[in-house]
Amino acid sequence: GSWNMVVKTTNKQMNLPAATASSLHPVLSSELSKLRDDLVQMTMVTEPMILHTLRGRFGKDAIYTNVGTILVSINPFKRLPLYTPAITSKYWYRGHREMPPHVYMIADSAFRALLADGKSQSILISGESGAGKTEATKQVLQYIAEVAGSQTGIEQYILHANPILEAFGNAKTLRNNNSSRF
Repeated sequence: GSWNMVVKTTNKQMNLPAATASSLHPVLSSELSKLRDDLVQMTMVTEPMILHTLRGRFGKDAIYTNVGTILVSINPFKRLPLYTPAITSKYWYRGHREMPPHVYMIADSAFRALLADGKSQSILISGESGAGKTEATKQVLQYIAEVAGSQTGIEQYILHANPILEAFGNAKTLRNNNSSRF
């Protein structure tokens, strides 16, 4: 059989197979306009709403979205003005201000915890081939090097080490001629 469904935002009627109609999730039109920067704050957490939010934010060049303390990054495959000295300063000197999701927020949290607790910190960057893991790693290293403010120049050694680490991990795969393997 089939179900007759009315889409309230357009008053359009659609006939859908029963199997398709039963798998649909109702969505409030007011929720569609809320492209939250933290998916934990969504009132309707469904796969279609998550994808809608990520797609909408991506369309506005907001490539970073939080899921609580986890950062989701979508590779824009183009240069965006997200890594300037001014942006670095905004995250370093933010005080108690809420800031939009950014890889700098992850780097900043790890660095501040290192300073406060004196304990080693780890940042896990994962994703498929071509997802932007190497670029995210570079941005984390650049942020930490910038805010650490070393007088000895150690930050330059850290930044220069990244290509060496990449060279050890590069391998050709079916999806990427220069795939990082760390």
